[in-house]
Amino acid sequence: MTLPLFITRGNKYLFGSLMYGMGYTLYYLTNHYPYFQPKPLPMTWIDHASPFLPYTVLIYISEYLFFACVYILLSTHDNINKYLYSFFLLQAVSCFVFVVYPTIYPREQFPVPQDIPGWLQSTWVWLRTQDAATNCFPSLHVSSVYLSAFAFRTDERRHLFWPFVIWGTLIALSTLTTKQHYVADIASGFTLAVVFYWWFHKRQAYQPIQEWWTEPNRVAKF
Repeated sequence: MTLPLFITRGNKYLFGSLMYGMGYTLYYLTNHYPYFQPKPLPMTWIDHASPFLPYTVLIYISEYLFFACVYILLSTHDNINKYLYSFFLLQAVSCFVFVVYPTIYPREQFPVPQDIPGWLQSTWVWLRTQDAATNCFPSLHVSSVYLSAFAFRTDERRHLFWPFVIWGTLIALSTLTTKQHYVADIASGFTLAVVFYWWFHKRQAYQPIQEWWTEPNRVAKF
């Protein structure tokens, strides 16, 4: 199946907003309205050894800035198309797993300390209200940041690859220290990022949308 390269300089931010919006909607619905009863996963020694560090919530929520920076800084339009395809399909597949195999983290065992500043307590209240304890496995937090960082490997600005990998790794580690995810979630999220990057950036065939739409055997591609 050949996919059309439909993102241009003129519609980059429109389609980017739509893709991120649809991804967030899928996540929110599966996160707050699970179809089956969510089940906890076994705790490994790494889960038990990871301390609860309230201030690392600032690293955790920097994910939203991370995505904005990646999308703004990606400069090659073919690469932007590949990134959006991979990003949205990653969200869709992960949300399918959330529906058929819902998991939950025992956050009640890790109450937010009362001796931290008020603004930090408010940040925690906001996070735990808008992001329920479900949708653990696989971690979309982890898979999304790594997939986004990997996009710089084939971009004109590939010098940004390692800075974003380091930032993404700090975000991935913060999922443990904020007690949002199990270590199994991180491993599965990273694996998904590698698979989706490999497929959409290395294996999937693309065409400019004008050629894709006007080619006589277009229907046969599906």
